[in-house]
Amino acid sequence: MLDTLLYTFKISYFDRLLKNAVKKKSKNFLICWNRGLGDIPLGLYTLIYRIREFIPDAKITFLTRSDLLLGFSLLNQVEVLMDPSWKRGESFDLKSTLAHLQKRKESFDVIIEHPDPTRWLKWQLGRVTPKLNWLEKYDTLCERFSLNPMQKYIAIHVQTETKYKYEKNWPVIYWKECLYQLFSELKLTPILFGFSKEIPFLQEGVIDVRGETTLLEMLSIIKNHCCYLLTPDSGVLSMTYYLNSPFKLNVVSLWADPKQGVLKQQVQSPNPLLQHIPLIAKHKDICNISVKQVIKILGELQEKVC
Repeated sequence: MLDTLLYTFKISYFDRLLKNAVKKKSKNFLICWNRGLGDIPLGLYTLIYRIREFIPDAKITFLTRSDLLLGFSLLNQVEVLMDPSWKRGESFDLKSTLAHLQKRKESFDVIIEHPDPTRWLKWQLGRVTPKLNWLEKYDTLCERFSLNPMQKYIAIHVQTETKYKYEKNWPVIYWKECLYQLFSELKLTPILFGFSKEIPFLQEGVIDVRGETTLLEMLSIIKNHCCYLLTPDSGVLSMTYYLNSPFKLNVVSLWADPKQGVLKQQVQSPNPLLQHIPLIAKHKDICNISVKQVIKILGELQEKVC
């Protein structure tokens, strides 16, 4: 209730919390996060940024679930705790989690159990560029997939695999036709990324590594082997877009709602060699983006040297 009232009067609840932490000389922060991967750059990056504006030497620890662990490794100077029992969309018992991890609640000065960066940090839009740190050692992670360095690959994130109030995903039938044309007409080899192969794509030429890569392996493949990335608004798009490393990549993204994700952030990628072409659906219906439109854009991009 207090948070709602403060928001109504345009008083930042988070800033008040930080000012109080400064007064108390609080430095050890524990922040719980059980939501999306894309929120790591889009929300939590600025959460860290804001904490350190008030408390430069703050010690920040995130508590999260297993599939998000590697995403936090791309942030600067944070520690991460992981509870393997956490599931996205399910509530958690912080007291039980800390006991399981043999951590004492009293060892943290400030505990933020339910952060809300969307509301607390609205001021960041158009002002803060998230930057995910890519280490040189990650570049070798793609080697176990034995990809041909002479082949032109296009990274594809077929399904966001999460539910929203609106449909973010392109229809499967569109994807199947698109994959066929990418390989047969544009001579691009699609590499499919995602959590699972529940929806089969058995077309000729498609390399399906869904469920077979870690986050860092996926990013390593995209960075070192792919000329293009085709994806709906997703965590894969956000994590790739905000990699703070120069590598050439043409990104074509599919949008039902352009007031979300990297478009909502309203800043350029920290990668100066990344070109982003967002395709925005009419009437917020992603089905209105045609396969023909996507193939045309990618065909035009192919005329440039990759």
